[in-house]
Amino acid sequence: MYGRLPAIVLASGVALFGAALSGCGPSRAEIKERHDQADYHYQLAFGYLFDPNTAVRDVEMALQESLKAIETDPDHPEAHFLYALILMGRERYLEAVEHYQRAITLKPDYYFAHANLAATYLAMERWDDAIKVLEPLVANAHFTTPGNGYNNLGWAWYQKGDRPQARKNYVRAIQLAPKLCPAYNNYALLLIDEDNLEKAKENLEEAIRRCPGYAEPHFHLGRIQMRDSQAPLAVRSFRKCLDLSGDTPLADRCKRQLALLPAEEAP
Repeated sequence: MYGRLPAIVLASGVALFGAALSGCGPSRAEIKERHDQADYHYQLAFGYLFDPNTAVRDVEMALQESLKAIETDPDHPEAHFLYALILMGRERYLEAVEHYQRAITLKPDYYFAHANLAATYLAMERWDDAIKVLEPLVANAHFTTPGNGYNNLGWAWYQKGDRPQARKNYVRAIQLAPKLCPAYNNYALLLIDEDNLEKAKENLEEAIRRCPGYAEPHFHLGRIQMRDSQAPLAVRSFRKCLDLSGDTPLADRCKRQLALLPAEEAP
């Protein structure tokens, strides 16, 4: 992404030139066999994660198989992508960045790798790095999920304290992907900061309407209801948040808010 293409061409040229001089480089048949073996391991890894006929994902087996694919063929971009995706889930962000970057090096138009690289930077709170990846990505007509990109771009700008840029990107995300519930939720956070509570509520309620199983909007709606002295409604919102959030840090936040409200306020 960041001016790496010239370096890639140079590295490839040096490697090919050395092989021609030595005469000991792999044949096309050997390269194909290596790629086919790597692809076999990649397909296994993909199945362990995404097979619709499997009730439980086997992340450990997916990790092992994707790593075997990379070891067999270090130039398999999809294997690097899948391995990075698993590393993200385990919060091994630096390693994930390395493998997303490798996937992009091997396949510059691998737009999902660009998007996930940016998401990893967001998780690492590297806002400027995320923006550098996302801005050209959302401007690319071949990127098929620009709504997600604009939402993430809005989050990066929001975290940097640039509300106008954040607003512009959230609004664009909603325009392009009206079913993208996190965009409504995130836009509402900005509106809450600006004390535009009515518009914030509208966005949170829209997120809840479109995604009934989405917990976070209930939490923020409860915060607004507390500020508006609507304790019974706030209790209901925080309880709904708790029901939906499972064993997550958000559940703990919902519990703490409920503890601030009288139990008899429950509807």
